[in-house]
Amino acid sequence: MNVDKLRLYASNPAAFRDELVVDVDGTPRRLGDVADPWQRDDYKLLDPLVMACLGRGKRPETMRAFFERPRGHSKTTDIAVVVTYMLAFATRPLRLYAYAADKDQAMLLRDAILTLTRLNPWLGAWLQVDRARVTNVSDSPGYDSYLAIETSDVGSSYGILPDAIVFDEITHWGDSSEALWASLISSAAKRRNCLMFGIANAGWQETWQWKLRESIRSDSSWIFRRLNGPEASWMTEDRLDEQRRLLPGVSFARLWLNEWSTGGGDALTSEDIEAAFDGAAFPIGNRLRGYTCVAGVDLGVKRDASAVAVLGIGENDTPNAKRFRLLHTKRWKPRPGKTVDLMDVEQELRRCCQVYGLDTIAYDPWQAELLAQRLSYDLRRVDLLPVVPSGANLRDMASRLIEAFTDRRVTLYEDRVLRHELVHLRIEERSFGFRLVSPRDETGHGDLASAFVNALYVGFDIAGRKARPTVSMF
Repeated sequence: MNVDKLRLYASNPAAFRDELVVDVDGTPRRLGDVADPWQRDDYKLLDPLVMACLGRGKRPETMRAFFERPRGHSKTTDIAVVVTYMLAFATRPLRLYAYAADKDQAMLLRDAILTLTRLNPWLGAWLQVDRARVTNVSDSPGYDSYLAIETSDVGSSYGILPDAIVFDEITHWGDSSEALWASLISSAAKRRNCLMFGIANAGWQETWQWKLRESIRSDSSWIFRRLNGPEASWMTEDRLDEQRRLLPGVSFARLWLNEWSTGGGDALTSEDIEAAFDGAAFPIGNRLRGYTCVAGVDLGVKRDASAVAVLGIGENDTPNAKRFRLLHTKRWKPRPGKTVDLMDVEQELRRCCQVYGLDTIAYDPWQAELLAQRLSYDLRRVDLLPVVPSGANLRDMASRLIEAFTDRRVTLYEDRVLRHELVHLRIEERSFGFRLVSPRDETGHGDLASAFVNALYVGFDIAGRKARPTVSMF
């Protein structure tokens, strides 16, 4: 990289972007050759803010910007392009902070920067990319500038003195992260030329993020820009049609049409939920002939409830049309100052094994490994199946839940808590695809729905298997 070219880049971020090599479906391409007009427009809006932050231009009227884009519209990559430029061409050591929804999202940003340094060797020589920090190690004026990559659960940013703050996918930050936002905006006020910007997908209107978004949208001290649906040239109709088939309409509208959802959740439609609840159904206190029974468990001790859900899987249905019938639920909610007694949960699972002849108990190993070990000593005819919260499993849990309700394969008796939690289940985008999340509210944190989903998840796997004979272990 020659000196004249570096001087051009330092004075003109558009020239830097035009020649920056990026990954396009595994093929290195110049960003200037592949960037869409809407991307160029967003970059152009940010450039004066970036240059002022770097000390290379006059301060504009605002140093704040928020961009709202659908899924698949280069959100994380474009953030990586901007912060990489800032680190490389600062006129003094800068302190940049990026806050992502969680560790997965933080790693996406880190990996996007790492890819840029790999495809552009001169950048790779200037920037050192570690797990949660990117540092300028060149002999340029910006030597020792760094980007710290944090997650939205860090609690607070008080004490930092930032030159720039980036908020990535803020609509997916947790319900408790509003306090973090307050500390970020107050930290940004410490420096006159502190840049603050973010890119996010549409979220849910019953959240603090919606109130923030509406405040930003009407505030002249912020740049606000929204894409009204999929505009990326690389988003083919075939891909969009596939997503329409896989997702409930309300989820598709939020993720791909960039429309904010109402009603608290979007994993299941109200029609599909209503169809699942049968007014004539009721809890079953014994094993039913013709059903294989499974249980899902979700454990909470202090803040969250514990829950067990038992499902019956019709043995006489065809393998691809197995019906799932809710037989039993139980929930333990911690009282103020007290915790859930996990021995009560263990005894309930033992009782369910005896009453329903359970084939499988599905549990999250992070929560319930000790409980599973205790049960395994006695319940040798019952599979104790750990459902590891890997990306593939979380994606499958979401798709199986949607499939079962969309295909009308679920029969539920009226359970007020379960109904509430199903209504509020959300679909969230992650690097591995989609996952289910439950917002925390006055009723809890989706604990019974989690137990139900665990049972349904393993129910799909054993739906075609002949039930084993029940043997009492008591």
